[in-house]
Amino acid sequence: MKSKYRNLTGIVCNVCLVWLVGLTSAPAVGQDDIQQRFDAATQAIENDRLRSARSTLESLLAEHPNMQRVRLELARVDYLSYDYDEAERLAQQVLDDPNTPPGVQTTVLAFLAQIRADKQLMTKRHSMTPSFYIGTLYDTNVNFGPSRDIIDIGGIPFTVTPNSQETDDWAMVINPAIAHTYNPAKTFAAGENTGMFVWQSQANAYYRRYFSEDEFNFGVLTLRTGPAWIVPDHWQAGIGLQGDQIWLDDRSLAWFTSVNPNITWELNQDTALILDTFITQRHYSRNQDSGRDGWYKWATLSVDHFLNDNKVTINGGIGYSDFDADDNQFSYKGPEVFAGVGAEVWQDGSVYARARYKIYDFKGNQPVFGVPRDDDEYRLTVGFQYNFSTGMMRDWSLLGDWTYTDNQSDDVPIFEYDRHELNLGLSRSF
Repeated sequence: MKSKYRNLTGIVCNVCLVWLVGLTSAPAVGQDDIQQRFDAATQAIENDRLRSARSTLESLLAEHPNMQRVRLELARVDYLSYDYDEAERLAQQVLDDPNTPPGVQTTVLAFLAQIRADKQLMTKRHSMTPSFYIGTLYDTNVNFGPSRDIIDIGGIPFTVTPNSQETDDWAMVINPAIAHTYNPAKTFAAGENTGMFVWQSQANAYYRRYFSEDEFNFGVLTLRTGPAWIVPDHWQAGIGLQGDQIWLDDRSLAWFTSVNPNITWELNQDTALILDTFITQRHYSRNQDSGRDGWYKWATLSVDHFLNDNKVTINGGIGYSDFDADDNQFSYKGPEVFAGVGAEVWQDGSVYARARYKIYDFKGNQPVFGVPRDDDEYRLTVGFQYNFSTGMMRDWSLLGDWTYTDNQSDDVPIFEYDRHELNLGLSRSF
């Protein structure tokens, strides 16, 4: 939205090369000074220094109230700063001036239409986006649990040949969700620019039901809400407050309460730096899992970079996690590194690949073995997405991915395993 009218001055100047109403009677030296200040203001707009541009333009307009070209540039600054009422008022004054050339009037009319359209969007307080996913999953190692970030079931019963315990199965997966954004139409000053404040919420239900191994059926209900501050083309930050109710074998497994501060800096139009953090209090329902209660801390720093007109995305980063459980055999810490690439390879279709290496350095001794675990996890995911644009499946997307996990545990061999997960399903946002 910012870039659409960033070159409004050029449009106006092409229509009327000299349009500084009220300057014709000014001394030549005065005209030169005004032109220099005006040029400095327009350059400040192009450099995204809106506060400086506003100060210069307001000063010029106070000295020369009939300078409609200055008034129009000030309207552009207000538009880019989301002050649509003031932008509309100033642009209308320019349009109402009988001295405004017809070609410029056409440009101002288009500008006013854009202001009013964006103003209407800005005054829309509530926005809801429901979505739905349904698919199937093939899992070669069901009995190691849904995710080690939730519960690590592998190695039960204890055996020195863990791969003999691997069980494969198919599952059905459903994932309905609804996202809500509340826009109070509040803005704030952020250096030279103006930001927007919104409140974002989401409810998400995930359920995986195995066809045979139903004791590993797994469900998560996630509720999330929190504020976000957005300065377009510069940065955005948020604090998510999240609760996750988790079921295993269709019985309550745990409740996780999380705080998720995050911030993204747009270094340029093609590159973003992202800091994402989680602090989670984990509380398990079953007595047998009481030792897993504790605090989980996680942080990552990553970079996204876009190539080829945003058709190719590459990213990579580092992270660190620390889980302080009541029973030290479940406590761990360790770093991770990850990287990925995505590409639009055909119309409406894209592919991607992600790789991660993570260390789990456990703090306490494991039962029976009497030594702490020291795991190295390697994970690779390759997937695709195809968006249907015509026919009965219009607005649906076909999604598929394969994830391979190789967990190496030299000291405690029952936790050494590999796993393949294949997903295929359909998704739609409404």
